[in-house]
Amino acid sequence: MLHPALPALLANPVGRTALPAQFSARPWALSQEVTLTELQSFIDAPAFDRTLDALVASPPPEGGPTPGRVVLGWGRQDRVTLPRQAARAQRAFPHAELHWFDHCGHFPQWDAPDETARLVLRNTA
Repeated sequence: MLHPALPALLANPVGRTALPAQFSARPWALSQEVTLTELQSFIDAPAFDRTLDALVASPPPEGGPTPGRVVLGWGRQDRVTLPRQAARAQRAFPHAELHWFDHCGHFPQWDAPDETARLVLRNTA
């Protein structure tokens, strides 16, 4: 229902604070273009609800270490997966590196794009 109203709602910092607040530590500072593109992609994704349900309802991984390197990036101001849940993630992936993003919400690519890029490149190069 919000899809047609998104451009108007995200046109100012008040709207950007209200709608994507769970994803960013500073949603008012994000551009309309970034938030509009991201939120529209969630709405338009045909498997978003099924994927989210599977992530939430799936049992933790079994059978030893996950093949390859695993890095968990966690925002200290994440309002989707709260920082206290990082301990649970580390138990599920005991060989993973945990990287904390200061002053970040659920999407560090919004709040700390340079740091996010460096982390990805450092661990995939």
